[in-house]
Amino acid sequence: MTADRRPFPDLLLVAGLALLVRVIYVLQLAHTPFFDLPIVDAEYHDAWAREILRLGPGHEGVFFRAPLYPYFLALVYHLFEGSYLAARLAQALLGAATASLTWLLAWETTRRRGIALAAGLGAALYGMLVYFDGELLVETLFIPLLLAAAWAYARRRNGGGLPWFLAAGLLLGLSAITRPSSLVLLPVWIVDLLLQRGPLRRRLLYPAILLAAAFLPILPVTWHNARQGDAVLIATQGGLNFYLGNNPQADGLHSILPGLGTTWDVPAASLAAYRAAGRDLTPSQVGAWYSRQARLWMVDHPGDAARLALKKFCAFWNRLEISNNRDLYFFMGETALLPWLRKLGFWLVGPLGLLGWFLALRRRLLPGWLLAFIPLYLAGVVAFFVTARFRAPLIPFLLICAALAAAHLLRRPRFSRGKAAAWAGLIILALFVNVNPWGPASDNRAHSHFALGNAYLKRGDAEAAVREYRRALEADPRYPQAHLNLGVAAWNRGQADEAVRQYEAELALDPRCAKAWNNLAAVRFMQGHMEEAARLYRRALEIEPHYADARLNLAECLFRQGVQAARSGQTVPAADLLAEALEWNGRQPQYHYNYALILGRLGESGAARRHLEMALELAPDLAAARDLLARLQDTSGAGQPLP
Repeated sequence: MTADRRPFPDLLLVAGLALLVRVIYVLQLAHTPFFDLPIVDAEYHDAWAREILRLGPGHEGVFFRAPLYPYFLALVYHLFEGSYLAARLAQALLGAATASLTWLLAWETTRRRGIALAAGLGAALYGMLVYFDGELLVETLFIPLLLAAAWAYARRRNGGGLPWFLAAGLLLGLSAITRPSSLVLLPVWIVDLLLQRGPLRRRLLYPAILLAAAFLPILPVTWHNARQGDAVLIATQGGLNFYLGNNPQADGLHSILPGLGTTWDVPAASLAAYRAAGRDLTPSQVGAWYSRQARLWMVDHPGDAARLALKKFCAFWNRLEISNNRDLYFFMGETALLPWLRKLGFWLVGPLGLLGWFLALRRRLLPGWLLAFIPLYLAGVVAFFVTARFRAPLIPFLLICAALAAAHLLRRPRFSRGKAAAWAGLIILALFVNVNPWGPASDNRAHSHFALGNAYLKRGDAEAAVREYRRALEADPRYPQAHLNLGVAAWNRGQADEAVRQYEAELALDPRCAKAWNNLAAVRFMQGHMEEAARLYRRALEIEPHYADARLNLAECLFRQGVQAARSGQTVPAADLLAEALEWNGRQPQYHYNYALILGRLGESGAARRHLEMALELAPDLAAARDLLARLQDTSGAGQPLP
């Protein structure tokens, strides 16, 4: 069958089944707690998309993450009034595109109807692909873009016109500004083109055209970063991610930052780099600092680094789906559909895909560039840390290899020396994939109950939240922030003493939990213990100097103390307290106004005028400040009483 006579009914079957399955899944998912309360990376993307709608495109600083997916999400929100259902249904369409493109790529690279149909149906029904299409995560856009780029390149290599060549480059560039790891395809394609037969001029021209097309979508991102003062190609997270997967505490499966554990965030990670470097760093310098720390650790501990790399390699090929946002095994049962779709999993696709890759390499059943891409992408994942999300983009490619392996094993004659060797290889690979030498990584009940508690807390269901936090502590009595959030739930229910007890319990487990110090201070502040509250806020800021809430809270606490001191006639202490309040938060007109009153009492009318002018700049309608400024034109106004 020629390229112009593709079995399109098969493609329609694959696309229709994939869409139907995903729509059913999304409708079932709509009744679960996290549907409209995304967490971790999904929450990050959701907040970024809504911020784009509020502040406009290009409002960001230097991109920490590649920006295309949040902008895609913002577009859907713009068209459908911020609907989570619309976003997930749009992603169901992308999931159908993933299955369709798997079929198209399989057909283009094998021209075998059975292989294309098996690979396409596999992508349509593969449980983890369906799961990720229901999450607000990068993979749902990245995978179809990556597949579309590969298919366009395959079309060009099979005799398609120059537009296919340009499309391959453009699609690869778009996938790169979704997740930069796709750029591993670029050198593979360039080598493939250079090795083609033909005039040298053509073999050099085609890679140049491909490079230009690929970087066309990337250039606006680079230009944005340059305008923000740091000419980063796409995003700055690479160096930090490299360190997360390669450090003395790394386990290869989770994003662990020494000193901050798995609950780190970008400001805290950046602050740690600033302190270590002894100066402020640009975002790219932060990434470079972390990358250097990872390399130094690997050089100083080559044995540990080699063992960790081997563990990550084995984890990539293991049947377990390693979680990094939500516990995949815990939440698989949220819908009735997904447990059934899980039956087609990596336990089968992994060994069959590996066998198919070896067979395709030996018998030249797939293009060399496609076979080279799989180990190179694998190496890119293993260099950082391994999770189900990072493995997901290779699943469609492995499904094509798996379909080839299955066809080889089942074709006639049923028994031969080569067939026996293939079956033996499959058994060995099945053992490799399905044995887990480092213990079960599928049980993380504490984290799952904690995440559920957060969802219920956001919904205002404090009772359900408390229940889940307590279950988290039953599973792991030292689980971080469980006591912290129990304190929040208690405070929301008006139980101040219980909130204090929970915050203190959190601090007993983690004395460097700045949030616990801040929240404990807030309770003491509301109870009227101002001096203790100020001391606790200062403790939070010793740990996290850029902690915005603690800075604002300490400013308000000092302001209240300053007002009380002024009313009791302690003018100099009042001036000191109000001056420090302004150091922590200089954007409050009332702080400037009251400080001006004290300065007036101390006879510093010039300084008082300046602060009154600042108050009026921040709040032009502040009549008391305007009246006092007018009276201060006469020295008799210097001693106005504090209101």
